[in-house]
Amino acid sequence: MRRIAVLCSGGDCPGMNACIKAIVDACDSNNIDLIGINRGYQGLIENDVRPLEKIDVANIETIAGTIIKTSRSPEFMTEKGFRKAIDNLKLNEIEGLIVIGGNGSFRGARDLVNAGVNVIGIPGTIDNDLFYTERSLGFDTAVQQAVNTVTDIKQTMYANDRAVVFKCMGRHCGDIALHTAVAVEADSLAVNEIEYSIPQIIEDVRNSMSHGVKAPVVMMSEGCKIDMDEIVYELQSQLHIVARGIELGYIQRGGVPTYYDRMLGVRWGVLAVQLLMQDMTNLAVGVKNDKIFSTPLVEVEHVLQEFRVDMVNDLRTLHALPKI
Repeated sequence: MRRIAVLCSGGDCPGMNACIKAIVDACDSNNIDLIGINRGYQGLIENDVRPLEKIDVANIETIAGTIIKTSRSPEFMTEKGFRKAIDNLKLNEIEGLIVIGGNGSFRGARDLVNAGVNVIGIPGTIDNDLFYTERSLGFDTAVQQAVNTVTDIKQTMYANDRAVVFKCMGRHCGDIALHTAVAVEADSLAVNEIEYSIPQIIEDVRNSMSHGVKAPVVMMSEGCKIDMDEIVYELQSQLHIVARGIELGYIQRGGVPTYYDRMLGVRWGVLAVQLLMQDMTNLAVGVKNDKIFSTPLVEVEHVLQEFRVDMVNDLRTLHALPKI
């Protein structure tokens, strides 16, 4: 293949720019023309494309977000929008397409595969909810950002003996909340993957306070069915401690990408170009035990989550709580 394209779709994540830079550099080194598709599938529908060269990606690896922008495209899910996207791939003589994104982006990529397009999928989402791979691009940075923010806020909470409930991003996947909770030694954890109730959270916090904790921390995921404000209310009414609820929000999708996300972005970008050069297509790349791999794109949606209950129990052991 001598002419390929790259797009980012769905939510942005730290590491996308590092990945794009690696793709540009790998293409440049192998005399491959690279087209950047702005704003994901919507940009493909509107033929919003441009050549990407080395000068365009100088020093972008340290910046979160994506220089070719991203979006969610309901129009791409319609027959008319999808046909426009296919027509524009042909119009621009694109022989292979690299898609960086999460679940929805991969579904779009599989639709393109079924229409005869040569695609490589790169998992880019802070949610870490593509379960065929141990990590997705952006997850490591999102956890680091959450850990840094919780650590900073804990300092002022300790100055006032206040409890705080933090809500992390992650959609229906509790990985950001779990990893952050372990790193900051949170006093209780509420995620979608584990059945838990407000009375149990209150008892966890009561236990920590009985051991001298003055500013307890509760971590929860946005996919959790428990309401954050209700937790705050019950902490105050039952334990007679001032409490605050804080949604960490988009700080998790910003910031300088960690070494690990930059490394994954580079390795996956190079691998994606190598696969297309060898006419190996319709694959998704991933990582397991620090080794990168590729697997059929059509199979990744069938891989189920293996939630790290062992990490939950490590956290509970810290606070002398029974394992779940």
